Amino acid sequence: MFPVQFMARMMDAPLSRDTTPRPVSGLVPVQAVLNATERDQTTPRPTFEHLALGQTLTGLVKSLSKGLALVEIDGQTVAMRLPPETAPGDTLRLRFAGHMPQPVFLLATPQAAASDTPQLSQTARMLSDLMQHLPGHNALPTVTPNGPLLDQPNANPAVMALALRTALVRSGLFYESHLANWAVGQDSLDGLMQEPQNRLVATETARAAANPAGTLALPNTAEAAGDKPLNPMHALLSQQLQVLESPQFVWRGEVWPGQPLEWHLRQETDTEQGQAHADAANDAGTGWESHLKLSLPQLGNLTVHIKLDAHQAFSIRMVPEQPESETLLQQNRGQLAKRLADAGCALHSLTVQHDDGT
Repeated sequence: MFPVQFMARMMDAPLSRDTTPRPVSGLVPVQAVLNATERDQTTPRPTFEHLALGQTLTGLVKSLSKGLALVEIDGQTVAMRLPPETAPGDTLRLRFAGHMPQPVFLLATPQAAASDTPQLSQTARMLSDLMQHLPGHNALPTVTPNGPLLDQPNANPAVMALALRTALVRSGLFYESHLANWAVGQDSLDGLMQEPQNRLVATETARAAANPAGTLALPNTAEAAGDKPLNPMHALLSQQLQVLESPQFVWRGEVWPGQPLEWHLRQETDTEQGQAHADAANDAGTGWESHLKLSLPQLGNLTVHIKLDAHQAFSIRMVPEQPESETLLQQNRGQLAKRLADAGCALHSLTVQHDDGT
């Protein structure tokens, strides 16, 4: 998520003040306590043969003598060496570790037993706080560019497609994936530098250069009032976590000046695919769903619903707001289907439906 320059600042947590060394669990072999008859047998009865590796048990310390303790485990009395602070009557928490060749148990100290309760790390707590306290954390992650993608209107589908693809790919939501690709030569450094994580670094570097050390910088109004401005890196991290949890987000901006677009992109889960295609057992993978809200000069407000299934086939439903736009779309639906086919798109369905306000 973060460039190297920010990693230490954002993610490092101070060392815990509790530096007291904690005892760790130890492997403790045991020796069965046999009576006279069992000692005389050539092959004494096996001990703990029925236990599964990793099985947890409790043991009761019955007595101590010369550093050797007699402990009752699972109905059998065995001898083992325990820590000096052990006393008769103590209950031990044990985990069966196997036969080596005699039975061996992993002994949990009282401190280790207390730490068995799952706890969040400092980093996990920080991420949870970000998710809960950032404004709009319950809303869908929304990517908003600083300006139009293109300088002027363009009717070339390839140019618009490339601009929209770049806007999504370089939105910062997938930065770690691109960083991994770059490490193996599958992405470019120039591309990485286009993403917000590195643009923010460049902005801060320029700001620091404009305000060299020793120059007094006056705080802005928010900082003077005690309201620390929101770090954009926090907001971006929160959006990344939301996309990981539920693969959907919104892109909202201008394709060119005066041409707004709201694009809701969502990946269907395997469960949804199974419900939607219960009669197609050979379906593989997941599909994608897009909702585009446009305001066009001739068609007015238009919503386009696009589904791309696991077989790379498109289902497109156009919902114009004005009745006359529905007529125009119906008249040119065949021409649109042909252009999609010429572009290599497999079309499952193409429908026009008037927005009745429901």
